[in-house]
Amino acid sequence: MIHPANIPADSSTVIGDDSMRKNKYFMGISLGTPPVFNLVTIDTGSTLSWVQCQNCQIKCYDQAAKAGQIFNPYDSSTYSKVGCSTEACNGMHMDLAVEYGCVEEDDACIYSLRYGSGEYSVGYLGKDRLTLASNRSIDNFIFGCGEDNLYSGVNAGIIGFGTKSYSFFNQVSQQTDYTAFSYCFPRDHENEGSLTIGPYARDINLMWTKLIYYDNKPAYAIQQLDMMVSGIRLQIDPYIYISKMTIVDSGTADTYILSPVFDALDKAMTKEMQAKGYTRGWDERRICFISNSGSANWNDFPTVEMKLIRSTLKLPVENAFYESSNNVICSTFLPDDAGVPGVQMLGNRAVRSFKLVFDIQAMNFGFKARAC
Repeated sequence: MIHPANIPADSSTVIGDDSMRKNKYFMGISLGTPPVFNLVTIDTGSTLSWVQCQNCQIKCYDQAAKAGQIFNPYDSSTYSKVGCSTEACNGMHMDLAVEYGCVEEDDACIYSLRYGSGEYSVGYLGKDRLTLASNRSIDNFIFGCGEDNLYSGVNAGIIGFGTKSYSFFNQVSQQTDYTAFSYCFPRDHENEGSLTIGPYARDINLMWTKLIYYDNKPAYAIQQLDMMVSGIRLQIDPYIYISKMTIVDSGTADTYILSPVFDALDKAMTKEMQAKGYTRGWDERRICFISNSGSANWNDFPTVEMKLIRSTLKLPVENAFYESSNNVICSTFLPDDAGVPGVQMLGNRAVRSFKLVFDIQAMNFGFKARAC
C-alpha cells in the first residue's frame, strides 16, 4: 500500500560526497515507524537494497553521522522479517544463487550479497515502511537488514534499481503511472542532481537508443556499434562491438570496454595528445597524459563518440577525461579485464551532468549532456 494513492511520480535530490564514498552518488530514504533517515548509494547495477542495521553481530563499518542513524529494526513498530517460504525469499535466493539461507526456528530469510569489488553484505531480509523525500510512504518495502558488512563507504547502504521485482525501483514503480526512472548526477559537490521515478519530462533534446536487459543478470544495457576519436573511426572489426552489450552502471566510476577496442582507443588518443605536446603516462591499463607545458588546455582535447542503435553518445571533454592528480589527465575508459573480463560497463564519470532516462515501459534509454 502506498500513501497517498495514485501518485504520478516521485522525485529526490541526488548528491555526490567523496567524504562518504568517492565517485558514488546518494539519495535519502527513511525506514520504519518512526522513520529513520538513511543516505544510500544509488546503484543501477544491483537489485536488492540494504542498510546497515544495529545489533550487527559479525562485521560492521563506521557510518557517518550525516548518513543518518544506523537503523534498528526493533525500534520500528512496522518492521517484520521475511519468512523462509515466501515468494520474496525464494526468488531472492534463486536470483543471488544462494543455496540455503534461512533460520528455521525464527522463520527468517537470510540474504547474502557479494560485489565485484569484494565487498559484501549479509543479514536478514525484512519488510518495513519506506518513506521517500516527498513524504510519500510505501508499506512492506522489502530490503536487507545488514548484520555482517564489508563496505568501504560510510553511508548507510545501497539502494538497488535492478530489474527484479524486489528492487527499490520496481517496488516503488508499481504505484506510479508510468514505469520509468531518470536521474542527473552532478559533476561537483557544489551542484545537486535529481532523480525521478515514474513519468518524466519529454525533452525534445533527449537522444534515444534501445534499452536491453543484460543476459540473465538484473541489469540494464545498451548496444554499442562503433567508436570515434575526433571524428575518426577506430579500426575495429564491427563484430567485436556487437559481441557484447554495455551495462549502464551508476555505481561504477569508470567505463569498461573490450580490450581490442580499448587498445585502439589508446592508440588514437595517444597519437592526438602527443601531437598536442602531452606525454603518455606510464600506466598501460589507464590512458593518462602529462602536459609538457605545465598546464592542460581542456578545449584542445580529442572528442570521443560512441555510436549506439539509433543515436550517438557524444562525450563532452569533461566526460571523456578527468584530472587524476595535479597535472595528470586520464581517460575515463578502462579495458574490461581491469574490471570483470568480458563485461562492458558505462560508468558514471562518462555521463556526469547528463540527464539519463530509463524508460522501462517503452524499453528506451535517453540521454542529454550538461543537464545539471
